[in-house]
Amino acid sequence: MKKQLFLLNLLVFLVFGCNNPKSETSVEKNSSTLDSQVNTNENLVEKQETSTVLSTVNTAKTKTSSSYISQTYNDCEELSETEVLRKKHQQFLQNSPFKNTLNLTKSERKALGIPPKKYYELEWELTMNPETGRPNPENLHRLRNQLLEERLQAISEGRTPGDASNNNWVERGPNNVGGRVRAVMFDPNDATYRTVYAGGVSGGLWKNTDITANTAWTRVNIPDNLAVSTITYDPNNTNVFYLGTGESYVGGDVNGDGVWKSVDGGNTWTKIFGGISGATTFESAAAVRVNTPAGIANDYACYPTTAFGLPLSSNITSDIVLVNDGSGATSTLGCNGLTNAAQVSGKIALIRRGNCTFAQKVKNAQNAGAIAVIMMNNIDGTPVPMGGTDETITIPSVMISKADGDILQAALGSGNVNVTLIAPEPGQFTGNLVPGIQYVNDIKIRNNGGVSEIYLAAGDSFYSAANAVTYMSGPDYGLYKSVDGGANWQKLNLPETANGNPLCPNDIEVGVDNTIWLSTIKSTVYNDGGGKVLSSTDGVNFFERFEVLDGDRTQIAVSSSAAGKVYVLAEVPTGVEMYSTSNSFVSSGPMALPNDADTGIPANDFCRGQAFFDLMLEVDPNNDNILYAGGIDLFRSTNGGGTWTQISKWSNNNFLSGLSCSLVHADQHGMAFRPGNSNQAIFGNDGGVYYTGSLSTAATSNVIFARNNNLNITQFYSLGVAPTSAVSGLPGNNYFAAGSQDNGTQYFGNVVEGVNSSVQSQGGDGAYTMFDQGADRYYISNYVYNQQIIYRPMAGGTTRTINAEGTANGAFIAPMGLDSSLDILYADYSLGTATPPNRIRRYTNLKSGTVGKTLLTNDLLTSPPTAFTVSPYTTTSTTLLVGTRLGRLLRLTNANTTPVWADISGPSFVGSISDVEYGRNNNEIFVTFHNYNVVSIWYTNDGGLTWQNKEGNFPDIPVKAILQNPLNTEEVIIGTELGVWFTNNFSSPTPTWNQSYNGMSNVKVTDLDLRNDNTVFAATYGRGIFSGVFTSTTLSNNDNEFAKATKMYPNPSNGIVNLSIPNYTGNIKIEFYDINGKVVYSDNFDYLFEKAIDLNSLQSGIYIARIEGDGFNYSEKIIKK
Repeated sequence: MKKQLFLLNLLVFLVFGCNNPKSETSVEKNSSTLDSQVNTNENLVEKQETSTVLSTVNTAKTKTSSSYISQTYNDCEELSETEVLRKKHQQFLQNSPFKNTLNLTKSERKALGIPPKKYYELEWELTMNPETGRPNPENLHRLRNQLLEERLQAISEGRTPGDASNNNWVERGPNNVGGRVRAVMFDPNDATYRTVYAGGVSGGLWKNTDITANTAWTRVNIPDNLAVSTITYDPNNTNVFYLGTGESYVGGDVNGDGVWKSVDGGNTWTKIFGGISGATTFESAAAVRVNTPAGIANDYACYPTTAFGLPLSSNITSDIVLVNDGSGATSTLGCNGLTNAAQVSGKIALIRRGNCTFAQKVKNAQNAGAIAVIMMNNIDGTPVPMGGTDETITIPSVMISKADGDILQAALGSGNVNVTLIAPEPGQFTGNLVPGIQYVNDIKIRNNGGVSEIYLAAGDSFYSAANAVTYMSGPDYGLYKSVDGGANWQKLNLPETANGNPLCPNDIEVGVDNTIWLSTIKSTVYNDGGGKVLSSTDGVNFFERFEVLDGDRTQIAVSSSAAGKVYVLAEVPTGVEMYSTSNSFVSSGPMALPNDADTGIPANDFCRGQAFFDLMLEVDPNNDNILYAGGIDLFRSTNGGGTWTQISKWSNNNFLSGLSCSLVHADQHGMAFRPGNSNQAIFGNDGGVYYTGSLSTAATSNVIFARNNNLNITQFYSLGVAPTSAVSGLPGNNYFAAGSQDNGTQYFGNVVEGVNSSVQSQGGDGAYTMFDQGADRYYISNYVYNQQIIYRPMAGGTTRTINAEGTANGAFIAPMGLDSSLDILYADYSLGTATPPNRIRRYTNLKSGTVGKTLLTNDLLTSPPTAFTVSPYTTTSTTLLVGTRLGRLLRLTNANTTPVWADISGPSFVGSISDVEYGRNNNEIFVTFHNYNVVSIWYTNDGGLTWQNKEGNFPDIPVKAILQNPLNTEEVIIGTELGVWFTNNFSSPTPTWNQSYNGMSNVKVTDLDLRNDNTVFAATYGRGIFSGVFTSTTLSNNDNEFAKATKMYPNPSNGIVNLSIPNYTGNIKIEFYDINGKVVYSDNFDYLFEKAIDLNSLQSGIYIARIEGDGFNYSEKIIKK
C-alpha cells in the first residue's frame, strides 16, 4: 500500500503560478478569484479519463517512488496573511495525492493496489494544515500527555456531559457489532483458557472472561484509547503482558504510541518504549554545498527532482548564474528563453519559482546550456519537490528554500558563487519526519535459559503530503531487543537491501529450537526490502534465508515440533504467493493457493488486492500439516498447503451461498489457538472477534461464531437521533441510528438507557443518518456517495428508495441535511468531471409520490459542501447553511424553491468546515473546522455580519462537531480528535476549554446530535456511541441564596406563572424553551416584587424556564395545561 500511495502524487499534473493581483478591494473578492482559479485547475485534473490515470500510474512505477507534485504560489506581498493562507490551502487541495483516487471504482483501486480507505483519504484532505499541506497528528501525542495532568482541574461552572465523575458520558453501544481487531490472545493465567484479550485497532484493549459462552467484554482501564496492533505475554512470568500499538499498513489511519507493559496480568498498564520522540523536521538526502565565498559556505538542504530530468546521481561542482529571461521585474523566473545564455552555459542555473511550470523553467535553462538547476522557492518554509513531465529534459534539478535562495542571490551581487550539488547516498531520504516508534508490527518473547528476550518489530508509515511526503517513524524502524523487561532496548543490525537500506521487520516467530525467524515488509521511507525471511540462533546476528521476488508484506508460520519447518505467505504485485521449507530453506518450494468461492475474488489472490491489509497465516501447534490462511475469508489445509478448503464466507453473494461454512465478517487479521486444544481458536477481523470450538468441521458446518457482546469498538462516521415520544408519538424515547465503517447503518429502536444492541438496517459502509424531528417518524440512511439513499419509517410501513445509482457523486461519506418541516433532503452531489463540479442535490417527496431530484449550483459554491444544517426557525421554507471544503459558509434562503445564495463567510475563515449549527435564533451560528493550524471555532450573533474567534485556549487539533447547551448558553461542547471538550464561558473573548472526559476517553468524535430533551449523543470512531445530558445547573451557583429561594407557581399552570425571588432586586432575564430547544418566550425586566408571567400565547405542553439574575441562574420545568 505504501509504495502505491507514494505514486498517487503523480496523478496530479503541473500547477501553474498566477500573477499577483494588483488591486484587491475586499476579502470576498480575493476569495472568489482564488476559488475560481483553483476550480479551473481542478477541472483540468479531474476530467482525465480513468484509463489515463491508470496509464500515468503504471508509467510512474518505472520511476523512483518519491516523485511528487508541487505547487506554485504568487509573490504575495499585497495579500493579507489570511488570504495567503487560503491560497496555500486551495493549492494544496488542488494537488492532493487523493484527488483522483477518491473517484476510482473499487475494481480500479484494486488494480492500482490502493487500500479501500476512502474515508481516511478524505479525512487527510479535510484535516490538513493549510500552511504545510498535511495533517499534524504529532500534535495529538503531545496533547494526550498534557491532558493526563490537567484532567482533574477544578470546574468553575456549568454541567456538560462528562465534565466530572458524577456527570459521566453513558455508553450506548452497539454491544453486538464489534469493529476492526488485529490483536487476540488467550489469558495464560486462566487455567480453563476461557479468558481472552482483544485489541481494537482504534478502540483500546478489551477482556472477555469466557469466550466459549459469548459473555460480555469489558474495557481494560488504560488511560488512553490505544490503537492496539499486537499483544503477547512473557513465558517466564505469565503475569507480564506486552502490548504494541499503531497499524503501519494503512498509511496513517491508525497511529500508535509505542509499547505498553502490564506486570499484574493485564489489570494496569504503563508505556515503556516508543511513541513520538520529537518535533517534525525536514530531512534532506541531498544538499547544495556552497564552496565560495567563505562567508556563506555551508550545506543547504534541497529537494532533488525525480519527476523529470536525470536524477542527481553524482556530485556536480560549478559556479551558479542567476537567469535572465528578459521580462524585467520577473526575469529571474526563467519562463522565457534566457537572454544571458552565454553566461549560463556550462554553469548551474539559479531560478526563482513562480508564474510557469517547473519543467518549462528547467528546459529553458537546459536550452541555454546549463548543466543543472537550483530552483529557489518563493514562499517561506522548507523546499518542496518539483512536479512535471518533459522527457526531453536531461539535466538534474533541485529546490532550495526561499531563505537559502535569498542568500545565494544576494551573494551573486558581490561576485562569483561556487557550489557542489551533493548527490543522495544509500540510507538517506528527503521529506518531513515525525520521529519515534509509532508502529509495532509484532512482539515476541524468547525464553533463553530463563532470560526473557523481547523482540520488537517496529515498522514505519507515512502521511503522503501534497507538497512533500511526511514519514512517520522513518529510519527509527527496525528490530529492537530488550533483556531487562523493556527498561532498555537495543536496535539490532539486520542485513541491508541491495540499495544499502536497512530491512523493515514485519512478523516474528520463535522456532521449537529457539531460532528467531523474521519476515520483512517494504519500508515506507526507502520502498524496498520486502519479501525476505531471516533467522538468528543467538538473537543478535540475523542472516537472510529466503526471498520472495518482488515481495512486500510477508507473514510466516513455524512448526512447534520440527526445527526448520517454515511456511511463508507474501504479498506480490500479482496477488499473493506461498512457500514452505522443512530444512530452514536449504530447499523450498511453492505451495498451492487457497481459491475463494467468491467469483469476484481471483484464484491467485484470496486477499482480493488487499494483502497489504488482510494477510494471515498460522500453523496448528500440534500438527504441522494443518495450516490456516486468511484474506477476505478463512481457509484450512490438512496436508501442509497442498490443498485448501474454505471455512468461512463473508456473505452469500457471488456463489458463496452454496458453501455450508460459517458467515464470518470479511478481512482477516489475527488468530490464536486455545491452549490445550488446537481445534479451537479465536479470530480477529474487521467485524471484531470470532470463536470456534471445532476447526476440523468448519468447512461444512456453522461453527464459527461472533463474540462481540459489549465489544464496543465500532467506528462511526455520523449519527441521528429521533425526538422523544412527546413529539414523535412513538413508544419510548430512545431511537437513534449511526453509519459505520464497513458495518453498515446501525439502528437502535426503542432501546433502554445504557448499552444496547443494534440492528443493521443497511449494509456496507453506513453514511449520513438523519431523523425526522416531528411526528412523521422516519429516518434517512445512505450507503457511500449518493448511491443508496433510503427512507425508513419507524412505526411500520415500507421503506422507499430515494436514490440509487452507481456513480461517485458527492464525497465518499456524503454530507447531508434534512428539512423535517418540509421533508426535503439536501446532499453533496459534487463530481470533479461535471460542469459545474460543485453541486448540491435536493430530494423532495421523500414520503410518497415520485421523488424530485434537483441540482442546486451557484458561482458562490466554489468547492464541495462539507457540512449542512437546516434552520429550525423557518418552517414554511428552507433556510440552509452550507459549509465548504475551502472554508466558505453559504446561506440559501428559500432553498426548497428558488434559492437565494449569500456568502456569509468570516473574513478570517481558513480551512475546511466540519460543522455548522444554529443557536437560539437564525442570527446565532456556530462554525467549526476540520484542520490543524487554523482557528477552528467561530461564532456570530448577527447572521454572519461579524464573526468572533472562540478558540480561546483550545489546542491545535481538528474539531468535528459543535453544540450549545439550550439551558445555559454559556456552555458549548465540541467533538474533536481527542474526545469531547466543553466551555462554560463561551461569551468570553477567550473561552476556557476543558475535556468532557468522564465515561469516554481520548477517542475521535465524529458527530454530535441533540435530542429535544437536551440529551446529547456522540458518535466516535472506534468506541461506538455515547450519550449525556445538558443541565441548567451551574456548579458555582448551587448554594446561591437567590437560586435556592426562587419559586415559580402554580406548576402546572393554566397560563399565568408567578415568579417569586425573596429579598432580590435587580435585572432579570427570563426565557421559556420548548422541547425542541427553541426560545418561545423571553422578557427582560427590573425585579422589585413578585412578577406574574403570562404564558397564554403558548400551546399546552412542557417548557423549560431559564432565569438569569445578577449573580445567579435558575431553571425549572413548567407544564402549561
